[in-house]
Amino acid sequence: MTSRTAIHLKLVIAPAFWAMSPIFGRMLADYHAPYAFALGRFIVASAFLWLFMHAGRGAPVPSFRLRHVGRLAILGLTGVCMHNVLMFMGAEYTPANRATLILASISLMVALIDIVILRRRTRPQALVGIALGFVGTALVITEGHVLEVFQGAVGRGEIMFLGAALAWALYSILGRPLLDEVSPLYVTYYSTLVGTAMLVPFVWHDAAALPAIAVDVHAWAMIGFLGLLNSALGFLWYYQGVNELGAITTAAYLNLMPVFGVVLSWLFLGEVPSEALLAGGALVIGGLLLMNKAEK
Repeated sequence: MTSRTAIHLKLVIAPAFWAMSPIFGRMLADYHAPYAFALGRFIVASAFLWLFMHAGRGAPVPSFRLRHVGRLAILGLTGVCMHNVLMFMGAEYTPANRATLILASISLMVALIDIVILRRRTRPQALVGIALGFVGTALVITEGHVLEVFQGAVGRGEIMFLGAALAWALYSILGRPLLDEVSPLYVTYYSTLVGTAMLVPFVWHDAAALPAIAVDVHAWAMIGFLGLLNSALGFLWYYQGVNELGAITTAAYLNLMPVFGVVLSWLFLGEVPSEALLAGGALVIGGLLLMNKAEK
Protein backbone atom coordinates (compact mmCIF):
# COMPACT_ATOMS: atom_id res chain seq x y z
CA MET A 1 0.00 0.00 0.00
CA THR A 2 1.45 3.38 -1.04
CA SER A 3 1.64 6.28 1.41
CA ARG A 4 -1.05 8.23 -0.50
CA THR A 5 -3.36 5.21 -0.50
CA ALA A 6 -2.80 4.86 3.25
CA ILE A 7 -3.70 8.55 3.74
CA HIS A 8 -6.94 8.11 1.80
CA LEU A 9 -7.81 5.07 3.91
CA LYS A 10 -7.12 6.99 7.13
CA LEU A 11 -9.37 9.82 5.93
CA VAL A 12 -12.18 7.33 5.37
CA ILE A 13 -11.75 5.85 8.86
CA ALA A 14 -11.40 9.18 10.76
CA PRO A 15 -15.01 10.34 10.10
CA ALA A 16 -16.21 7.00 11.49
CA PHE A 17 -14.31 7.78 14.70
CA TRP A 18 -15.88 11.25 14.89
CA ALA A 19 -19.35 9.86 14.23
CA MET A 20 -19.00 7.76 17.40
CA SER A 21 -19.02 10.85 19.66
CA PRO A 22 -22.83 11.28 19.80
CA ILE A 23 -23.27 7.49 19.97
CA PHE A 24 -21.03 7.12 23.03
CA GLY A 25 -22.57 10.29 24.46
CA ARG A 26 -25.95 8.61 24.16
CA MET A 27 -24.65 5.44 25.82
CA LEU A 28 -23.25 7.45 28.72
CA ALA A 29 -26.25 9.76 29.04
CA ASP A 30 -27.73 7.99 32.07
CA TYR A 31 -24.82 9.20 34.21
CA HIS A 32 -25.72 12.88 33.60
CA ALA A 33 -22.01 13.74 33.92
CA PRO A 34 -21.06 15.88 30.90
CA TYR A 35 -18.19 17.70 32.62
CA ALA A 36 -16.59 14.49 33.92
CA PHE A 37 -16.74 12.78 30.52
CA ALA A 38 -15.41 15.83 28.68
CA LEU A 39 -12.54 16.11 31.18
CA GLY A 40 -11.70 12.40 30.92
CA ARG A 41 -11.74 12.53 27.15
CA PHE A 42 -9.29 15.40 26.99
CA ILE A 43 -6.93 14.12 29.66
CA VAL A 44 -6.49 11.07 27.41
CA ALA A 45 -6.26 13.23 24.27
CA SER A 46 -3.66 15.54 25.84
CA ALA A 47 -1.48 12.58 26.84
CA PHE A 48 -1.53 11.05 23.36
CA LEU A 49 -1.03 14.38 21.58
CA TRP A 50 2.06 14.88 23.77
CA LEU A 51 3.31 11.43 22.71
CA PHE A 52 2.59 12.15 19.04
CA MET A 53 4.56 15.40 19.23
CA HIS A 54 7.53 13.60 20.78
CA ALA A 55 7.34 10.79 18.24
CA GLY A 56 7.45 13.20 15.30
CA ARG A 57 11.01 12.74 14.04
CA GLY A 58 12.34 12.94 17.56
CA ALA A 59 11.35 16.59 17.86
CA PRO A 60 10.58 17.95 21.36
CA VAL A 61 7.23 19.43 22.27
CA PRO A 62 7.16 23.04 20.97
CA SER A 63 7.65 25.54 23.76
CA PHE A 64 4.65 27.46 25.03
CA ARG A 65 4.56 31.09 23.87
CA LEU A 66 3.15 33.68 26.22
CA ARG A 67 1.75 35.88 23.47
CA HIS A 68 -0.58 33.02 22.49
CA VAL A 69 -2.25 32.72 25.92
CA GLY A 70 -5.37 34.76 25.10
CA ARG A 71 -5.99 33.04 21.78
CA LEU A 72 -5.40 29.57 23.21
CA ALA A 73 -7.79 30.33 26.08
CA ILE A 74 -10.55 31.19 23.61
CA LEU A 75 -9.84 28.04 21.60
CA GLY A 76 -9.86 25.92 24.76
CA LEU A 77 -13.18 27.48 25.80
CA THR A 78 -14.91 26.96 22.45
CA GLY A 79 -13.37 23.80 20.99
CA VAL A 80 -12.79 21.81 24.18
CA CYS A 81 -15.18 23.06 26.89
CA MET A 82 -18.29 24.36 25.13
CA HIS A 83 -18.30 21.95 22.19
CA ASN A 84 -17.86 18.81 24.27
CA VAL A 85 -19.94 19.70 27.32
CA LEU A 86 -22.87 20.77 25.12
CA MET A 87 -22.49 17.58 23.09
CA PHE A 88 -22.60 15.33 26.17
CA MET A 89 -25.53 17.34 27.57
CA GLY A 90 -27.41 17.17 24.28
CA ALA A 91 -26.87 13.41 24.06
CA GLU A 92 -29.14 13.02 27.11
CA TYR A 93 -32.11 14.21 25.03
CA THR A 94 -31.35 13.63 21.33
CA PRO A 95 -30.91 10.45 19.24
CA ALA A 96 -27.34 10.00 18.01
CA ASN A 97 -28.26 9.84 14.30
CA ARG A 98 -29.97 13.23 14.50
CA ALA A 99 -27.08 14.66 16.51
CA THR A 100 -24.50 13.59 13.92
CA LEU A 101 -26.39 15.32 11.15
CA ILE A 102 -26.65 18.50 13.23
CA LEU A 103 -22.88 18.40 13.80
CA ALA A 104 -22.41 18.07 10.04
CA SER A 105 -23.60 21.70 9.81
CA ILE A 106 -20.27 22.89 11.27
CA SER A 107 -18.79 23.38 7.79
CA LEU A 108 -21.89 25.31 6.77
CA MET A 109 -21.59 27.56 9.84
CA VAL A 110 -17.91 28.23 9.13
CA ALA A 111 -18.72 29.20 5.53
CA LEU A 112 -21.63 31.43 6.61
CA ILE A 113 -19.52 33.25 9.21
CA ASP A 114 -16.80 33.74 6.59
CA ILE A 115 -19.26 35.28 4.15
CA VAL A 116 -21.51 37.34 6.44
CA ILE A 117 -19.09 38.52 9.16
CA LEU A 118 -15.64 38.23 7.60
CA ARG A 119 -16.95 39.36 4.18
CA ARG A 120 -15.21 36.64 2.20
CA ARG A 121 -16.32 36.58 -1.43
CA THR A 122 -17.59 33.27 -2.75
CA ARG A 123 -19.36 31.78 -5.73
CA PRO A 124 -23.16 31.61 -6.03
CA GLN A 125 -22.84 27.80 -6.17
CA ALA A 126 -21.44 27.82 -2.63
CA LEU A 127 -24.33 30.00 -1.40
CA VAL A 128 -26.83 27.52 -2.86
CA GLY A 129 -24.98 24.69 -1.11
CA ILE A 130 -25.06 26.52 2.23
CA ALA A 131 -28.79 27.23 1.86
CA LEU A 132 -29.54 23.60 1.00
CA GLY A 133 -27.47 22.43 3.96
CA PHE A 134 -29.31 24.65 6.43
CA VAL A 135 -32.71 23.59 5.06
CA GLY A 136 -31.62 19.99 5.59
CA THR A 137 -30.46 20.80 9.13
CA ALA A 138 -33.84 22.43 9.85
CA LEU A 139 -35.62 19.28 8.63
CA VAL A 140 -33.44 17.15 10.91
CA ILE A 141 -33.82 19.19 14.10
CA THR A 142 -37.60 19.63 13.68
CA GLU A 143 -38.28 16.07 12.44
CA GLY A 144 -39.77 17.52 9.28
CA HIS A 145 -41.93 20.19 10.98
CA VAL A 146 -39.90 23.19 9.79
CA LEU A 147 -42.83 25.62 9.90
CA GLU A 148 -43.29 24.85 13.60
CA VAL A 149 -39.74 25.87 14.50
CA PHE A 150 -40.97 28.80 16.62
CA GLN A 151 -43.69 26.72 18.28
CA GLY A 152 -41.46 24.36 20.21
CA ALA A 153 -40.58 21.95 17.38
CA VAL A 154 -36.88 22.21 18.32
CA GLY A 155 -36.04 20.22 21.43
CA ARG A 156 -33.55 20.97 24.20
CA GLY A 157 -31.04 18.42 22.92
CA GLU A 158 -31.16 19.75 19.37
CA ILE A 159 -30.47 23.28 20.64
CA MET A 160 -27.49 21.98 22.62
CA PHE A 161 -26.06 20.20 19.59
CA LEU A 162 -26.53 23.35 17.50
CA GLY A 163 -24.57 25.19 20.22
CA ALA A 164 -21.87 22.49 20.11
CA ALA A 165 -21.63 22.86 16.33
CA LEU A 166 -21.39 26.66 16.60
CA ALA A 167 -18.67 26.36 19.27
CA TRP A 168 -16.56 24.18 16.96
CA ALA A 169 -17.17 26.53 14.02
CA LEU A 170 -15.88 29.42 16.15
CA TYR A 171 -12.89 27.30 17.21
CA SER A 172 -12.11 26.66 13.53
CA ILE A 173 -12.27 30.34 12.61
CA LEU A 174 -10.58 31.81 15.69
CA GLY A 175 -7.67 29.39 15.35
CA ARG A 176 -6.66 30.62 11.90
CA PRO A 177 -4.36 33.48 13.02
CA LEU A 178 -2.37 31.05 15.18
CA LEU A 179 -2.04 28.60 12.29
CA ASP A 180 -0.24 31.33 10.34
CA GLU A 181 2.49 31.25 13.00
CA VAL A 182 2.69 27.69 14.33
CA SER A 183 1.77 24.12 13.40
CA PRO A 184 -1.77 22.72 13.78
CA LEU A 185 -0.39 20.16 16.23
CA TYR A 186 0.92 22.98 18.46
CA VAL A 187 -2.47 24.73 18.39
CA THR A 188 -4.40 21.57 19.17
CA TYR A 189 -2.07 20.38 21.91
CA TYR A 190 -1.94 23.63 23.87
CA SER A 191 -5.59 24.59 23.34
CA THR A 192 -6.47 21.08 24.58
CA LEU A 193 -4.32 21.59 27.69
CA VAL A 194 -5.93 24.97 28.40
CA GLY A 195 -9.45 23.65 27.78
CA THR A 196 -8.82 20.62 30.00
CA ALA A 197 -7.70 22.91 32.83
CA MET A 198 -10.89 24.97 32.39
CA LEU A 199 -13.04 21.85 32.81
CA VAL A 200 -11.52 20.78 36.14
CA PRO A 201 -13.51 23.13 38.45
CA PHE A 202 -16.82 22.07 36.88
CA VAL A 203 -16.35 18.34 37.45
CA TRP A 204 -17.72 18.79 40.98
CA HIS A 205 -21.15 19.31 39.40
CA ASP A 206 -20.93 15.61 38.47
CA ALA A 207 -19.53 14.44 41.82
CA ALA A 208 -22.54 12.19 42.56
CA ALA A 209 -21.89 10.14 39.41
CA LEU A 210 -18.12 9.77 39.82
CA PRO A 211 -18.10 6.64 42.07
CA ALA A 212 -20.29 4.70 39.62
CA ILE A 213 -18.24 5.87 36.62
CA ALA A 214 -15.00 4.87 38.36
CA VAL A 215 -15.99 1.17 38.40
CA ASP A 216 -17.64 1.11 34.94
CA VAL A 217 -15.17 -0.54 32.56
CA HIS A 218 -17.34 0.26 29.53
CA ALA A 219 -17.41 3.97 30.41
CA TRP A 220 -13.60 4.01 30.70
CA ALA A 221 -13.30 2.22 27.34
CA MET A 222 -15.54 4.80 25.67
CA ILE A 223 -13.59 7.69 27.22
CA GLY A 224 -10.36 6.09 26.03
CA PHE A 225 -11.76 5.68 22.51
CA LEU A 226 -12.90 9.30 22.38
CA GLY A 227 -9.58 10.57 23.70
CA LEU A 228 -7.21 8.44 21.62
CA LEU A 229 -8.97 7.57 18.37
CA ASN A 230 -11.58 10.31 18.08
CA SER A 231 -9.50 13.26 19.28
CA ALA A 232 -5.75 12.58 19.11
CA LEU A 233 -5.40 10.06 16.26
CA GLY A 234 -8.28 11.50 14.23
CA PHE A 235 -6.63 14.91 14.40
CA LEU A 236 -3.22 13.51 13.41
CA TRP A 237 -4.62 11.68 10.40
CA TYR A 238 -6.62 14.71 9.30
CA TYR A 239 -3.56 16.96 9.21
CA GLN A 240 -1.51 14.27 7.50
CA GLY A 241 -4.19 14.46 4.80
CA VAL A 242 -3.95 18.26 4.64
CA ASN A 243 -0.18 17.94 4.27
CA GLU A 244 -0.26 15.20 1.61
CA LEU A 245 -3.45 15.91 -0.35
CA GLY A 246 -4.33 19.53 0.37
CA ALA A 247 -7.06 21.11 2.49
CA ILE A 248 -9.88 20.92 -0.09
CA THR A 249 -9.47 17.22 -0.88
CA THR A 250 -9.09 16.37 2.80
CA ALA A 251 -12.14 18.41 3.84
CA ALA A 252 -14.28 16.49 1.33
CA TYR A 253 -13.90 13.37 3.49
CA LEU A 254 -15.81 15.14 6.30
CA ASN A 255 -18.95 14.53 4.25
CA LEU A 256 -18.70 10.88 5.29
CA MET A 257 -19.36 11.70 8.95
CA PRO A 258 -23.17 12.02 8.73
CA VAL A 259 -23.34 8.83 6.64
CA PHE A 260 -21.33 6.91 9.24
CA GLY A 261 -23.40 8.55 11.99
CA VAL A 262 -26.72 7.26 10.65
CA VAL A 263 -25.38 3.76 9.92
CA LEU A 264 -23.46 3.34 13.20
CA SER A 265 -26.37 4.71 15.26
CA TRP A 266 -28.57 2.05 13.72
CA LEU A 267 -26.00 -0.71 14.38
CA PHE A 268 -25.04 0.29 17.95
CA LEU A 269 -28.26 1.84 19.25
CA GLY A 270 -30.96 0.47 16.99
CA GLU A 271 -31.95 4.00 15.92
CA VAL A 272 -33.94 3.59 12.71
CA PRO A 273 -33.75 6.85 10.70
CA SER A 274 -37.07 8.53 9.95
CA GLU A 275 -38.03 9.81 6.51
CA ALA A 276 -37.49 13.39 7.67
CA LEU A 277 -34.02 12.56 8.95
CA LEU A 278 -33.03 10.82 5.70
CA ALA A 279 -34.39 13.69 3.60
CA GLY A 280 -32.68 16.30 5.76
CA GLY A 281 -29.46 14.30 5.78
CA ALA A 282 -29.49 14.07 1.98
CA LEU A 283 -29.89 17.86 1.75
CA VAL A 284 -27.08 18.44 4.28
CA ILE A 285 -24.68 16.14 2.41
CA GLY A 286 -25.74 17.56 -0.97
CA GLY A 287 -25.21 21.09 0.31
CA LEU A 288 -21.75 20.22 1.64
CA LEU A 289 -20.75 18.60 -1.65
CA LEU A 290 -21.95 21.61 -3.61
CA MET A 291 -20.15 24.01 -1.29
CA ASN A 292 -16.89 22.01 -1.46
CA LYS A 293 -17.10 21.87 -5.25
CA ALA A 294 -17.52 25.65 -5.41
CA GLU A 295 -14.60 26.21 -3.03
CA LYS A 296 -12.40 23.92 -5.10
